Amino acid sequence: MSVLVDTSVWVDYFRSGENSEPLDFLLDENLVVTNDLILAEMIPFLKVRKERKVISYEC
Repeated sequence: MSVLVDTSVWVDYFRSGENSEPLDFLLDENLVVTNDLILAEMIPFLKVRKERKVISYEC
């Protein structure tokens, strides 16, 4: 079963990595899904981290 991961979870994961084991597991098992709204909410955070390659990625 796939799991939709909310923006707040991603921000916490990339910021501190605390309590990241559950998300690590989901990522390892390829069970994480996202949507356009969550991706759009992540853009400002990714810009601060200079993740231009991630921002420009298109499916």
